[in-house]
Amino acid sequence: MRMENKEFNKLFDHERRDKAKKYHKQKNRYFLLNNLVKILLVIIFFYYNFETKLFKTLDFNIWYTLKIFIYISIVLLIYQIFVNILEYYTTYQLRIKYNLTAQNAKEWLMDNIKSFMLTILLTFIFSSLFILLQNTFPENWWIIIAIVLSIFVVLLNYLLPIIVLPIFYKLKPYPKGELKNSLMKTFDKLKIEIEDIYEINLSSKMTSANAAVIGMGNTRKILLSDNLADRFSFEEIEAILCHEIGHHINNDIYKNLLLQPIIITITAYIVKQSWPSLINLFGYQNIDAIISLPLLLIFWGIIYSLFTPLQLYLSRIYERKADRFSFEVIDDPMELGRAFAKLADDSLSRLEFRWWEKLYKASHPSIKARIEKAKEFKDKH
Repeated sequence: MRMENKEFNKLFDHERRDKAKKYHKQKNRYFLLNNLVKILLVIIFFYYNFETKLFKTLDFNIWYTLKIFIYISIVLLIYQIFVNILEYYTTYQLRIKYNLTAQNAKEWLMDNIKSFMLTILLTFIFSSLFILLQNTFPENWWIIIAIVLSIFVVLLNYLLPIIVLPIFYKLKPYPKGELKNSLMKTFDKLKIEIEDIYEINLSSKMTSANAAVIGMGNTRKILLSDNLADRFSFEEIEAILCHEIGHHINNDIYKNLLLQPIIITITAYIVKQSWPSLINLFGYQNIDAIISLPLLLIFWGIIYSLFTPLQLYLSRIYERKADRFSFEVIDDPMELGRAFAKLADDSLSRLEFRWWEKLYKASHPSIKARIEKAKEFKDKH
């Protein structure tokens, strides 16, 4: 039975919904502006041969690997400076205006610096690997790089909760008390053994709450944000927790990881087939030249992004299944529906997606669709 509009609208704060409409109107303008500026930066970079001019400044006798690192670092730094200035005056200021961020400018900048350092490290490793394999295995480098990157993606997912996430957030066992005891009983009821529930200090970055399952094997952790208990009832938190347990039960992390080698391999093959033509088009002398690395990174990113709609489509399927798991184990499926409504109001999320958002941005079903599924499940059972 489909939910009546009047009943659906009662779940939301009308003032927050009005703000959400204004917020997304401005956000979409900034999204378009930011991406157009980024594209323009790339065009200017190559049109004026900045990659060639930059490389010539490094034309002195230093260790080859160090030259790669310096070259990549300078290119990324120039790009990052422009992007950070742009996003500070658009995205960050917009989030300040609508009270969606808890970070001051210094904290926001520090997080960007941390992300930049990680980006340099990962880009340097990828670039060095590409040049090494191009020189050593000119015909089969794409197969080897696909295998290495696939292994790296698995390793990164394994290390995410214990190395990567702590760079940005503090994780600790969920505070002891009546709420935690009740939540742990939920695991006992479902006959699921876990080490602990973890709390992430999300309130240090944003004003909205969230939850997640991250990691693999003995690093897998179920995370609840530290601001959930402030606004959500126990039943709603339990419903959110059961949704995350659904991801755990359904092995969604492993399903995503199984897809990555396929996408990476196809991407590597397309790059391999196109690379000689691109090198000729841009007038580079060698297919493995350091000077060609910015082109490689951009082209690889473009090809990989073509699979984004597929990945988002599968993600929405996994989210629907996790929702259904929660509906089946909690007493009232609408507790999850009410939790979704509060999460949407807190974060000023859209209740429905436009077609292009669904294609390139929506990793979850729309809030409206998820709440309607909760009501439908409740009415049938």
